[in-house]
Amino acid sequence: MGFFKRAGRTVEEFKQTATQAAEEDADYECRACGARFHTDHDQCPECGAQQVETR
Repeated sequence: MGFFKRAGRTVEEFKQTATQAAEEDADYECRACGARFHTDHDQCPECGAQQVETR
């Protein structure tokens, strides 16, 4: 059982690191909620605000 817990933690840490790196490299950001995206949107998919701008 210990092996699976360690493997699960390792995978989760990798996933969080990859997600964080992708967000830091994003070109667009919602000024209302701070969500970041790689493609331009008319409105934020996270909060619905129309304040998506180039970073």
